Amino acid sequence: MNGQRQIALLLLLPALMISLAPTVGAQRPTSPLPPGNRIVVQDGDVVVVENDARIRIVRRREANVRVVFNAAERSLLLLMDYAMPARAADGRVDYLHYFSDVGGAWPFGARWEGVATIEEYSMVALGTGGLGIATPQGLVQLLLKQQEFRDANAVAVLSYMGGGSSGGDDLPFDEAERWYTAELRRGDGVMRSPLGVTSGVSTSLRMGIGSDPSGAVRVGGNVRPPVKLVDVPPVRPEMAVRANIRGIVIVEVTIDVDGTVKDARVLRSIPMLDAAALEAVRQWRYEPTTIDGKPVPVIMTVTVAFER
Repeated sequence: MNGQRQIALLLLLPALMISLAPTVGAQRPTSPLPPGNRIVVQDGDVVVVENDARIRIVRRREANVRVVFNAAERSLLLLMDYAMPARAADGRVDYLHYFSDVGGAWPFGARWEGVATIEEYSMVALGTGGLGIATPQGLVQLLLKQQEFRDANAVAVLSYMGGGSSGGDDLPFDEAERWYTAELRRGDGVMRSPLGVTSGVSTSLRMGIGSDPSGAVRVGGNVRPPVKLVDVPPVRPEMAVRANIRGIVIVEVTIDVDGTVKDARVLRSIPMLDAAALEAVRQWRYEPTTIDGKPVPVIMTVTVAFER
């Protein structure tokens, strides 16, 4: 297999962002996938998917993780503190995945904590395929109906019917576990953040305005939206252009005291456009917000429109 084809066959990240809900309207082909090659891409590679080629994508990240499995309620919560080259793990939750109606059992007890490699599975044209947790004791997979990512060497393969993902609000592990475990028990299909809005559903702050550890306040009432000083329009990824995917991505942003966007997360997703939306939003700049003459960070919701 030549190098040019290697560049052309694997990852569309960050153009494809992974969500753990089934892709609406996706149609599975009747023929099984043929054997393929495993290719590792690097920064700057260009991936070309010709016609309707079905390409499996595995995004791998190392993290300190905690898994909380409730066999009686058939739920699993995965909390992650990513270890990245630019930032060491700090004991606070960067991201989480949650699963409901889980079939099968997590093999390492009701609560497991350690260093693991997280594998996020996705397929071009079919959407998500699930997630793998590579622990020192072996690989555990959580898969939707698609079985294209099933690994014969996995120590356990679990199924799930519902789930999703969210930012971890930079909470300590114990606090994040208490909050999100309670949210899973609510059973209404909505995962609310302790800091405000999640999954497109508005909730009140758990401790009121200013309860964010950073001191951020939410726009509303007497807190007016800051004026945008620098606007960077989003660029539709090539694959979205070819598929004629357009629309509006809704993003929650935290704007720091100097007017820069220090955090952004998707509330309403269009998977092919999410990464481009976040890339644009993180370059926006605002007029600093002050309360009683003191600059404060603010949290608000913005829309990113992909119209062309």
